[in-house]
Amino acid sequence: MKKRAGMIVTLLTVFSLVVSACGDAKSGGSESNSSKELTMWTWKVAYTPGIEAAAKLYEEKTGIKVKLETFTPDDTYRQKFQAAANSKNLPDIVNWWATAGDSIENSVLELSGEVDDELLNSYYSAAMDPIIVTQSQVDSWKEDKNATTIQKSLKTGQFYGLPLDIGGFFTFYGNKKLIEEAGLTAEAPKTWEEFVTMMETVKEKTGTPGLVFGAKLPDLWENWAGSALSIMLNEPQGYIDLLERKSKLSDPSNLPVVKAMETLANKDLFMPGILSTDIDGADQAFAAGKAAFDLGGSFTMSTLLAMGMSPDDIFTFPVPPLEGSKINSWTTDPFTLTMLSVNKDSQNKAEALDFIKFLTGDPDAAVAFANAAYTVPALNLGDRANDLDPNLKSISDAFAAEPGPYSQASPAINTYRGKHKEWEVYAQSMQSMIEKKMTAEQVAKKFDDTMESLRASGN
Repeated sequence: MKKRAGMIVTLLTVFSLVVSACGDAKSGGSESNSSKELTMWTWKVAYTPGIEAAAKLYEEKTGIKVKLETFTPDDTYRQKFQAAANSKNLPDIVNWWATAGDSIENSVLELSGEVDDELLNSYYSAAMDPIIVTQSQVDSWKEDKNATTIQKSLKTGQFYGLPLDIGGFFTFYGNKKLIEEAGLTAEAPKTWEEFVTMMETVKEKTGTPGLVFGAKLPDLWENWAGSALSIMLNEPQGYIDLLERKSKLSDPSNLPVVKAMETLANKDLFMPGILSTDIDGADQAFAAGKAAFDLGGSFTMSTLLAMGMSPDDIFTFPVPPLEGSKINSWTTDPFTLTMLSVNKDSQNKAEALDFIKFLTGDPDAAVAFANAAYTVPALNLGDRANDLDPNLKSISDAFAAEPGPYSQASPAINTYRGKHKEWEVYAQSMQSMIEKKMTAEQVAKKFDDTMESLRASGN
């Protein structure tokens, strides 16, 4: 009996120790959770304060810290990723370009079985488009002898990241100080004609040229402004007819768009040297106060701030319509800029996945990220968009939550604007018009003549 009683005491002691150990483990788990740290990489210097702001909210919610490292420029970041992937030394979370088939898929977690529809439906409608593998991509990679082994292994519907932020072109930036110095109110013009008058007044009162953009790139104007003017003036079908060679540029319905550029040239509203100015140069000139307005995209804001401008000195607005346009305000379908992915070999896979869901899907996190990074989140914020920085709010208001006018024209744009060479001639002619070497009528005639000649030759 003594022996049996001793065994019982021993068993109870062991059981007590096990229970105690389990209790300690549970307690220790809570402590380890509060001290757990995720690692993350990005190449976007401007995003660092935004990611850190969202990470702080996540730490307050979960106790888990996120350590962020930034590597720049782009090529350095890609090389860093590849070296770490080869040695299986990637961080828990990777910020990457929003794409499918970029050959990172061997290293990051496939998410189609990890993310529910509620989260996916909370993003802008097109936010997942560049990330999800499509059937056309699968078919293309199958036939392409240069496609990578990774690309050939991908299946329709797979995706390896969640969208972080979105962007778009068709955005003008105004220097608020210069506008107010000219006695004007720094607010968006309602029409193109009103915009031209603003530029004239600024030049007259301050001596500062009206507009700068990367005119060294011949087709930038059409991509970032001209197409918007055309689509608003004649609705998408009018622009489609021009792309499909069913109308002429010299038609009275199309010529006003060409004259919009001619007006700026004839009134000497462009910054001197604009034809030798690239995108970065235009932003630098605007930031230095050498022009009252700068043509860019949503992504231009972070660049200007990095150049030393204050958000309080900037106001933004989309391309304003020409008087008499059938569409009286511009909206465009945004495209996804970057995504967040999870290292498939991470020891903290569950936590890393939870964090990217939080950053891309939680309104508080999205707003904190956006306002500190000065980029528009991929999450459709609805009424919470009112919490964005006013400039970001202005930009996001021009993004169509559902497919808009540009979507209707984009298939024709993608099919014909690169294929039909009259558009190359047009871009070059527009540069000549900036130099006052051609009139709007001459530009339109050259476009039409080139179009007819190419069509007659079967091109």
